[in-house]
Amino acid sequence: MSLRPALEAVVEQFHRTYPKARVDIVYTTEAQAVEGLLQDSFRVAIVSRPFTAAESLALTEQRIRPKQVRLAREGIAVIGHPARKDSLLHVDTLIAWLRNPRSPYVFVIEGGAGSGIFRYIRDTLLKGESPAARLYRADSLPAVISYVQQEPRAIGLIGVAWVCDRDDSTTQKFLRSVRLFALSSDGESYYYPYAGYLRPGFYPLSRDVYALSREPRMGLGTGFISYAAGPNGQRILLKSELLPAVAPVRIIELKEQPLTPE
Repeated sequence: MSLRPALEAVVEQFHRTYPKARVDIVYTTEAQAVEGLLQDSFRVAIVSRPFTAAESLALTEQRIRPKQVRLAREGIAVIGHPARKDSLLHVDTLIAWLRNPRSPYVFVIEGGAGSGIFRYIRDTLLKGESPAARLYRADSLPAVISYVQQEPRAIGLIGVAWVCDRDDSTTQKFLRSVRLFALSSDGESYYYPYAGYLRPGFYPLSRDVYALSREPRMGLGTGFISYAAGPNGQRILLKSELLPAVAPVRIIELKEQPLTPE
C-alpha cells in the first residue's frame, strides 16, 4: 500500500493512453499480493522485492515462467510529530531505538507483519531481527500519518510517495501535518528521501520496487508493466519521488561564491 499514490498516477495515465484497456487494481499488503499472485488471483503484483527461489519454483511447477521487472527505487520516509523541533536523525540512532524494548518511541507502520515496511525493518535495518520496540500496526497509510500527528512519541515509517509529491494536494496536506526527518549515515550530511538522493546512496533507507508477473503470454498485465517501465511510466514515478529504474535523475547543487569585478 505504500506505493498507492505513485501507482494511482500511473494507472490513471495508462487508462488515458489506452482507453479500451481497464486495469483493476487491489491495494493490499505485500504478503497478500504475492500470495494472490501464486494462487492465480492476480496477474501482476507490484511489491518491494523480487521473487524468492521458492516462489519461482512454485510457479515453474505450474508450468508458468515467472517474470519480474525492476521499476524503481523507493525511499522509506521517517515521520514524527509536527511539534518536534529536531528533524535530523542518524540511521544508527533509529536502529538503536528499534532494537531497544525500552525505546522512548512507538513505531507506526501499516499492515502489520505482512507489510513490506515491516519486512524492510526486520530484514534490512535489523539484519533479520524483529523490532523490540513497541510497534503499532495501523490499517492504512493515512492512519499511520494520523497516529503520528496526534502522538508526540510516535515515529512512522511510510513510502515516500505519501509525503513527497510536491504537486499533489493530498500528499502536501500530509506533509504539513507531520515532521519529515532528514537522515544521515555519517553524522555530517543529512538528506530527505527524494529521488535524487537515492541513486548516489545519500539517503540510507531505500528499497527496489518490482513488478512480478505470472502471465503465460502477452496480455493486459504485461502491457501495464511495459508502460510503467517505459518512458511515460518512469516519468510519473519520478514525479512521486521514486527513482526510476531507467530514467536519468540530475542533482543540481548551487553554491554561493563572491563575484570579483574585473
